[in-house]
Order: sequence, then C-alpha cells, then structure tokens
Amino acid sequence: MKFLTAVALAALSLPFGANAFAQTSTPGLTRAEVRAQLVEAQADGLVPSPRNDYPPSAQTIARNREIYAIQHQESAGTASASASAPRTSGAAAD
Repeated sequence: MKFLTAVALAALSLPFGANAFAQTSTPGLTRAEVRAQLVEAQADGLVPSPRNDYPPSAQTIARNREIYAIQHQESAGTASASASAPRTSGAAAD
C-alpha cells in the first residue's frame, strides 16, 4: 500500500515539477550586448575593481576613468598617426 501511494504521489508530482523548470523569460543577452556593457562599465570607471573595494570607491572610479582615458587616447593617437603617415614603397622612384 505504501508503495502504491508513493508511486501515485510521484506520478502526480511530475507534471507540476516540470512547470517549475520551464523557461518563461526572454533569452539572455547577446555577446555583443555584453561586450558593449563591459566597455561602458570600463569607461565609467567601474571595472576593474579590487576584491576588497566593492562597490568601488569614488577614488577608485576616478582613477579607473583616468586610466581608461589615457589608454584610449594612446590607441586613438596611434591609429591616427599610422593612418596619416605617408606610405613608402619598397622600390625607389626615378
């Protein structure tokens, strides 16, 4: 009798348990959206943050913003300098 009750209880609980794992929310973020959020957080000075400074303090945010600005000025300056530099060919023109 106990076995029959256990089987009946298990059989009745399966349909209700399956609904608990049904995915009803919208799909997650795309890789591009996550990358854009990460770049935005870096520009805002929120990333990187030391483990013992979470949420980051105002000083950490200010320092991270300065570092981000310096890194992106250098990369922008390097890209514009290489783009504006005249190209020379391997052979000399007569």
